[in-house]
Amino acid sequence: MIELIAIFLQFCIFFIIFSFPFNPKNLNKLVNTKIHSFNYIDCHAINIIIFINILLITSFLKIHLNHVFIALFLTSIFFLIKRKNEYLSIINQKNLIKFFSFFIIIIAMFIDAAFEPRLEWDGHHWIQKALVFFNNEPIQNLTSVGMPEYPHLGGYIWAFFWKNSLLQYEYFGRFFYIYFYITSIFTVFNIANFKSEKLIYLVVFSLIIITYDKFLFGGYQEYLIFSTLLIASRFITVVNFNKNIEYNKIFLILFIMSSMMWFKDEGMFYFLIFGGLLIFLQKSTLIGKIVPLFIMFLTIYIQYYLQKNIIGIYEFNAEFFGQEFINQISDFRFMLLKVITITKHFIIAFIKYPLWIIVIFSLLFVKIISIKESSFFKYCFYAFILNILFVYAIYINDPLDYEFLLSVTIDRVLFQTSSFYLYVFILILNKNKAIGSNL
Repeated sequence: MIELIAIFLQFCIFFIIFSFPFNPKNLNKLVNTKIHSFNYIDCHAINIIIFINILLITSFLKIHLNHVFIALFLTSIFFLIKRKNEYLSIINQKNLIKFFSFFIIIIAMFIDAAFEPRLEWDGHHWIQKALVFFNNEPIQNLTSVGMPEYPHLGGYIWAFFWKNSLLQYEYFGRFFYIYFYITSIFTVFNIANFKSEKLIYLVVFSLIIITYDKFLFGGYQEYLIFSTLLIASRFITVVNFNKNIEYNKIFLILFIMSSMMWFKDEGMFYFLIFGGLLIFLQKSTLIGKIVPLFIMFLTIYIQYYLQKNIIGIYEFNAEFFGQEFINQISDFRFMLLKVITITKHFIIAFIKYPLWIIVIFSLLFVKIISIKESSFFKYCFYAFILNILFVYAIYINDPLDYEFLLSVTIDRVLFQTSSFYLYVFILILNKNKAIGSNL
């Protein structure tokens, strides 16, 4: 019973903390959009991103996790009280059903995780980073744990909620991954424009069924990138690529995407691919694109500087295009075999995570019927090509036993970016006016 109470309390902590600082009024004002208005689910999602970046800052400061928690929790409580009339005004049957669905799904997943809280293979590496912060050790101690070159933010968040849970069980820290994931999925409610509300619920629940993988909640970091990219994609849907560059929207999206660099090594490359392409496709002069490009590369440099000079280590898990790669590439037959093997594992990964099948058919559908009026579709198609080429490059470059490496990693590498293209599918459904008419 005490564990169930602790689980319920953990949900309340998440819900309260992530209700600050944005509400729909100030978020819509910041983004400066009237046609596509954001509501409380969008605000909840962007508040999580802000929270993540606040914790990124505090991770470099010698501040006890309990003190950070108290400051954030009390601040959130203050703004909840201040905005109580606003929150009371949105209580209606429709919103209550949506909240109840959100609550039940998350609590069910929390209980499922608590029932079998074991760590999987990579979880034993990432928990070492969490333990550094849980024990209030200096951040420089990360250099003495396993895989010290891996980014640390996921471990810090893990430790933060582990330390500030009622029972201080390790897996309470991993509940954040579930909460973040479900919040990102629920943003679909705000872009789906079907005739039937029932169909929106059906789509949302179906997406959870095909993207939920309990194994990845066993200490892996893939869901952090999956959720971040889904939220970034949500905000990209309101970007008008045919107008002069909208800096407020672009900077907000780059801010969201930059969080990925602190979750996993490949997060920096995803930031470059998705962020750089977003800037490149804007209807603006080269001079107009320089500022956001500068901000993007400055953000990457800041990560390099902090990891190199504060933590004490900055490197990638594999050497890029080293001598062994140069030796391999001269062997055409070997490289061809490698590409074929990678392609085989691509197909296996697509079957394992069927969201990719939906994404691929959606992108093909857009190209076949020539939907040209939406630059968002064009952007996603180019991003998909670059994304796939990047994954090929990772495994072509790796000189290790690539067959074994592919069998244990490529499904996760591909899964974490599949969320980015989800809104292509939703927007195609929106264009079919008959969707949901009989429900």
